This record gives sequence, structure tokens and C-alpha cells, in this order.
Amino acid sequence: MRRRIVASVLISLAFLCGSAGNLFAADPIKIGFIGALSTPYGASNKATLEISVQEINEAGGILGRPVELITQDWKREVPLAVAAYKKLVLNDKCLLVFTEGTEGSTACAQVGARLYPTYPHLLFAFWTAHAGFTDVVADEYDKYKFVFRVYSSTSDSYNPKLKIMDFFKNTIGTKKLALLFEDMGWTELFRKGSDRYPTLREDFEKNGIEIAFYSITDIKEKMFLPIFDKIAASGADTIYWLAAYTDTVTLVKQWAQSQAKDLDLAFQGGTHSYAAFYNMTGGRALGITAQGPEIVIPFTELTNPFMKKLKEKEAGLIASSFGAYDGPWILKEALEKIGSAGNVDALIATIEKNEFQHGFWVWAFDQRHDPKTGHPYQPTPIGQFQAGGRYVLVHPKELVEITNPGDTYIRVRDLRKRTEK
Repeated sequence: MRRRIVASVLISLAFLCGSAGNLFAADPIKIGFIGALSTPYGASNKATLEISVQEINEAGGILGRPVELITQDWKREVPLAVAAYKKLVLNDKCLLVFTEGTEGSTACAQVGARLYPTYPHLLFAFWTAHAGFTDVVADEYDKYKFVFRVYSSTSDSYNPKLKIMDFFKNTIGTKKLALLFEDMGWTELFRKGSDRYPTLREDFEKNGIEIAFYSITDIKEKMFLPIFDKIAASGADTIYWLAAYTDTVTLVKQWAQSQAKDLDLAFQGGTHSYAAFYNMTGGRALGITAQGPEIVIPFTELTNPFMKKLKEKEAGLIASSFGAYDGPWILKEALEKIGSAGNVDALIATIEKNEFQHGFWVWAFDQRHDPKTGHPYQPTPIGQFQAGGRYVLVHPKELVEITNPGDTYIRVRDLRKRTEK
């Protein structure tokens, strides 16, 4: 009899412990990521999301629930991205999926629109510069309201709040410009314009900068010296090359030996944004500027600790790192405002109506679900490689003052003279 009582007590205790365990071991909130994991930017995005999710879990998770990150490799193949997206939404039941690349994100958004009524979820897209990506949100809101861009858009180049034109006119002092584009989909808006935007050439000319040389280049190009000879002969004083996939290491090495070596060279996007680019070119990148530079800008007290963790993972800061780090925190704050993870429509409305800030700038979204831009919202920082490979922030002034106060842009010919002494 005594044994029966003891056994009964043990069973009851086991049942109570199991019930308590289930009570506190809530199901995780799942976040998916579809990235090109063999590329530097894919690896960096993965590392950044891992840091963000780990920090959220250390802070108690979301609504008392742990966050789980599930990663899929799309290898820059759209069918693989679509298959991964379906898996993450249908099988893994991810509440939020991060997608990468304009082509992959566009395809996933189309699939997501069909899945959303039965499987409500969010899509946060980065590495998606194409301005038209979020047209669907404005044109078919009810169908695509789950899509948000946590990245910059090509249309930002036309935004006066970002003062990019002022950078050329007043910071560099450009009078005559050589304007070049790699022949890729992301440069199409700049080259062809649209109903809402002029071509970039027209925009420069409207602002009083003469286009002395204009060219569209193949991303497989390896011989740039003939191009630089033509630029030098054109009378241009500045070169603006929109290149993200071109071999800019080779390009810069040839520029530094060409007749155009004393012309200021500015880039948008690509490997030249990395701090290591200077050494990759053997120091020949002296004087070049790039948008989205790998420079630690102390937006908040959390910026520097994040950068330390990113370096420990041997990953670099890139343009998509900001959305990858802050994105899960936007989800956390929005869910905790509404107090539930079960109403995605309410979650979307909360993200639309509020502003969020964690590691970087203030995030707020417009009616297209694009991030608002211009200080204190998403900026377009520009950095310059100066003597010894020091990567210096030179634009915008508001961020220069908190990052490297007292530093200014130096024209390439002057930098060369200083280093030659």
C-alpha cells in the first residue's frame, strides 16, 4: 500500500512538473532568412541576424517566447528562393521572413501574397535597391501589405533630404562629371528614368553639373584603361561609377595608373564599401569614396557593441546589416505594443504607425512600406579612403560630427601630393 502511495505521489509530481514545464517553455517565434550564404554579403547578413536574435533571447525573447532563426540558402537562384520561402512559411510557420536580392525578394513577395490569407506573415526585404520593388504595396495594398523594405532604394539618389547632389556640388566641387553605369537591373532607373524620376544624367544637369562623359559598362569588363583615357580626354573633373558587381579592385588599380588618376572617383554600392578594400587594391584606393562605407557610426549606445560582435564573427558591415540587425527588434517592439503574435494585420498596422530605433537610425515606413530617409531617419553615408587606408566618413555632416569630427573630404590630387611628400 505504501509503495502505491509513493508511486502515486511521484506520478503526480511528474505530471505537475511537466505541466509547469510546458507553461514556461512556450513555442518559439520563428524568423526565416533566405540568403546567398556563399557570398560575403549573405554570410554577413546571416551573422548579423544571429547576433540580433541572440540578443533578443538574452533580453527575454518576445512576449516571453524564445526567437528561433531558420536559415535557407538561395544561391542566387530564384527557384531556390521560392522553394525556401514556401518551406519557411508553410512548414516552419515563420512569422517573419527576411529575403535578399531584388529578383528573389520579388518572387517571394508574389508567392507570399497567395499564402498570406491562410498563413499570415511578414516579409522584410534587404539587398533590394530596385525602386519599383514596393510599387505593389501602393498599388495593391490588401494583397501586399505584408511586404516591407528594410534597405535603401535607388530612388533615394533623387531625395533632396539625403543631399547626395550637394555632396558632388559642394563637398567635392564637381563641375564636369563622367557618369558610368554597370549594365545591371539595379541601375535601370538611373539610366532610363521613370514616370516619377528623371534619368540620373538629367538630374545632374538640372543641378548645374555638366556630363562630360557617359557610358554603360559590362560587369565582366577587365580592361578599364581605355575607358579612363577617354574620361581624361573629356575634361571631366569627377568620375561617378555606379557599380556593385563589377570587379572594382581591378578597376581601381587601373584608375590609379591611368591618365585619370587625379580625377575624384566616387562609387555607389559594392566591394569598395568594405574597409578591407584599401588593402585589396594595394593602397591604390586612396581618395575614392563609396556609399554605405564600413565605418562605425555611433547612432546609439548599441552600435559599437554590435560591431564588436560582428567582427568576432569575422563578418563585415554592409548596407544590409542595418536592416538585418534592427529588423528583429522592430518585430519585437511591434508585437509587444499589441501584446500578441496572433494578429498579423494588427502587427502590420502597428509597424506602419510607429517609429522604431535600436542599434542605428530611426525606422519609420511610408505608404509604400519603404523606410523614411534623411536624418534622423535612414541616411546615405559616404566614406573616403584617406592616408594609410583610414576610412573617413565625409557625408552627411550630421553623422560626420558624431563619427570623426574635424575630418573633411580631400580631393584626390591633394591626397596624392600629401602622400608623395
